[in-house]
Amino acid sequence: MAEDDGLIAGRYRRVSEIGRGSMGVVWQANDERLDRVVAVKQLVLGATVDEERAVRRAIREGRIAARLRHPHAISVHDVVEHNGKPCLVMEYFPSRSLGARVAEGPLPPAEAAAIGAQVAAALAAAHAEGIVHRDVTPANVLIGEDGTAKIADFGISRAYGENTVTDGGVLAGTPAYLAPEVAAGKEASPASDVFSLGATLYAAVEGTPPFGEEENPYALLRRVASGDLTPPQRSGALAEVLTWMLRRDPAQRPSMEEARRALTAVAEGRPPRNPTLLLPMRRRPSRRTVLVGAAAVGLVAVGALLG
Repeated sequence: MAEDDGLIAGRYRRVSEIGRGSMGVVWQANDERLDRVVAVKQLVLGATVDEERAVRRAIREGRIAARLRHPHAISVHDVVEHNGKPCLVMEYFPSRSLGARVAEGPLPPAEAAAIGAQVAAALAAAHAEGIVHRDVTPANVLIGEDGTAKIADFGISRAYGENTVTDGGVLAGTPAYLAPEVAAGKEASPASDVFSLGATLYAAVEGTPPFGEEENPYALLRRVASGDLTPPQRSGALAEVLTWMLRRDPAQRPSMEEARRALTAVAEGRPPRNPTLLLPMRRRPSRRTVLVGAAAVGLVAVGALLG
């Protein structure tokens, strides 16, 4: 990052660094025009990063996130240019990630359900706007001191009818939290966001993602695509809802709004309606289906390793 006076786009003055990732840094900043605190995500690219793709991703995130105004989604106020790179000006939300919270130990089921209900509300609104998040993970769920939860990072989200920035065989999303159909190479959908939220909440109460944390991405993708997860053991009243959200067949999962209602019931100590009893048992896939699915996983895994 070039040295300067800390002023971005002649308006946003950096105060302190609050986060850093593979493609950028997030600053707390003061909006000197409106006299408010904001967060600014600034691209800082390494030598191995595809700069053109990173710039398109940042602009895309700003455009898509700006379509969604919801109390449980991080708002994007503006997209500006600084030192030739786009910066996202976002809502400043003092928080830490669900991943950081879970690192201290699993959450009680009711607390995880309350967090999940808030995130589900935002994702249901996104789906109503034709937006699929595609990367719902503990790292992208932010929790404030008062328990307010917000979903962040729409960098690889997809708006219906638009091309994606991850086309070309490169895997979009975090493998441990992908839906089986996405791991097998199919397009993400609202149902895959439901699965990823279920996997995120599973990790919050069980301490590990439903398919484990295999370091080998090829082995992990094969496991995810198989849909053969370990049933929740510590989830209490939340187990039934997680089982519903984590069904291998996307058609048998709840909508995000249905998931929100079920999670709210668990958070409030009410028994959720038992939808799993109304659904047929999953049939064993044929040998041909297994072979075709394994081939698809192989292609996706190669794309992930090369990307």
